[in-house]
Amino acid sequence: MATKANAKQSSRQGANNRGSNDSYYIPPPPLPSPKTDEDNQVGFLIAFLSMVVVFGLLLPIMGMMYLDILEAKKETKQQQEQVQRLINQVKREREDK
Repeated sequence: MATKANAKQSSRQGANNRGSNDSYYIPPPPLPSPKTDEDNQVGFLIAFLSMVVVFGLLLPIMGMMYLDILEAKKETKQQQEQVQRLINQVKREREDK
């Protein structure tokens, strides 16, 4: 026994579809807020400073990694040459016997 005084309108219904039985909510179009120059400048400064910090940290780390890789390659090459010399030495000793 619901009366019109007790009946509530569905919260999903908006102004665009109040009279129909449709339960889909149609949101109002977004209203653009005018951006001020201060907001744009502050956003740019924050982005610029964060990029400077990131690149300021990443470039030295990448440089150190590159130099470490070069050093590791050099050591690996020396070890390979040493192993090859030992293999050749063992082969010569086997041939001599």
